[in-house]
Amino acid sequence: MATRYTNSARYSRVAMWLHWLIAIAIFYNLASGLLRPIMPRGFFIWHISSGITILALTVVRVGWRLTHKPPPFLPMKRWEANMAHIVHFLLYVGMVMLPFSGWALVSANPPAGSPGAAYADAQRAAKAAVQEQIKPLGTTVKITPAPGGQGKGGGAAPRKPIMVWNLFKLPLIGPVNEIGRTAEGVPEQRELHERIETVHLIGGWMLLVLLILHIGGALKHQFADREPELQRMGLGHPGRRRG
Repeated sequence: MATRYTNSARYSRVAMWLHWLIAIAIFYNLASGLLRPIMPRGFFIWHISSGITILALTVVRVGWRLTHKPPPFLPMKRWEANMAHIVHFLLYVGMVMLPFSGWALVSANPPAGSPGAAYADAQRAAKAAVQEQIKPLGTTVKITPAPGGQGKGGGAAPRKPIMVWNLFKLPLIGPVNEIGRTAEGVPEQRELHERIETVHLIGGWMLLVLLILHIGGALKHQFADREPELQRMGLGHPGRRRG
């Protein structure tokens, strides 16, 4: 005996588009962030733009979810349904908190043209001069600032405007950015930058684990339980399952 699922088992077209756009951006950000040391330098260039896009689309997706009832879960055990709810909730938390922590990270640098920025630049120049003096004979010390706000805070990155997809300037988080306006605030801001960077990195690994659980559950329902889980999100048309 077979049971036919109808289109009522599928998510709406808007929900599908939001799901896949966010998914693509998340995969890129995790790859460009967690694998940054081994990836080509240019692969990271859109990391900030993609992260802000994830944050914006997630806000839209949450609004859509609150105003449009999603289809019910396919038949599954109670513990599987509970696990799915928990993973989905944590994914939403991660899709908001991880981009927001990245936004705070690039904001944790002294404002351009401020006394704090001048102080941080002077510190950096002095450090470069010391390294130049102690470098081994025949070697070259080259200090290259990281892309747009991705340095260690306190002036280690260039204080030029951060553009989102080269379309508009990313506004910095004022309270975080203003900490380094004075020379006295630079050490505090640098310490904050380090803490945010640690949280951002740990959050990236946690989001990766959640994605593995999410994808693993979907594949389990699709191929082990013979339920049209993938079709619900637009990968094919709901068909028959073995009853």
